[in-house]
Amino acid sequence: MQVVRLSREAWIGVGSFALATAAMAVDHLVGTEPDAGDSFPVDPAAFFISVGMCAVLAVFLFAWVVPRSRARVDRERAAGQAAACSWLAVVPGIAVLWLGVPFVLAGGGVALGLLARRSERPRLATAAIVVGALVLALGAVGSAVALLRSGSI
Repeated sequence: MQVVRLSREAWIGVGSFALATAAMAVDHLVGTEPDAGDSFPVDPAAFFISVGMCAVLAVFLFAWVVPRSRARVDRERAAGQAAACSWLAVVPGIAVLWLGVPFVLAGGGVALGLLARRSERPRLATAAIVVGALVLALGAVGSAVALLRSGSI
């Protein structure tokens, strides 16, 4: 039996997608019932739509963009791509936080940044790693706080 080993970047992709899915579960599936008059009722359809969007983005980033950078096809552009992913997770990402997109973008920024640390732009790569990691950490803490405040656990 052959064991498949995932790369560090693939694990980052799996982790960021799992975090996005967990955050969307807290956001869309934990809370009040739709008839309770809450401004944020339980919405399973929004959960499945947001997870689907995150899956498409994760496949694009971690099955196409990151492997190309890892194979040194786009190594020179990896730092710029890392910065773009991380900053997109912050600036417009806040507006679509309820869709989970910032988590996957931040994971892409971290993965690409780690690949680009030995490129011509290591400072940009390091900044992308730090920003992406902050987005992931703050998102995880925010989701945990929301879950605890909901009284579901």
